[in-house]
Amino acid sequence: MNRIRRSINAAVNPISTAATRWWCHSALRHALTGHGPTARQRRLIRHGPPGVRFTPSAEQMEARKKAIDDLLARAEREV
Repeated sequence: MNRIRRSINAAVNPISTAATRWWCHSALRHALTGHGPTARQRRLIRHGPPGVRFTPSAEQMEARKKAIDDLLARAEREV
């Protein structure tokens, strides 16, 4: 993938991801199509089950960071 396309994808992907996430969890989708989460389900998606919170540890975040860096380095070598 060339650098121009990569920069375009970097700009467009967050926007399309946000739009898709909104549509998949929206009341409008449920009202128009009859599919999708109800208000109660949307509340659970947004806030999670009561009393349950997940925060990754510093080691998990460091492992994720290393994996992403390795992936990006590999992609740069392939270009």
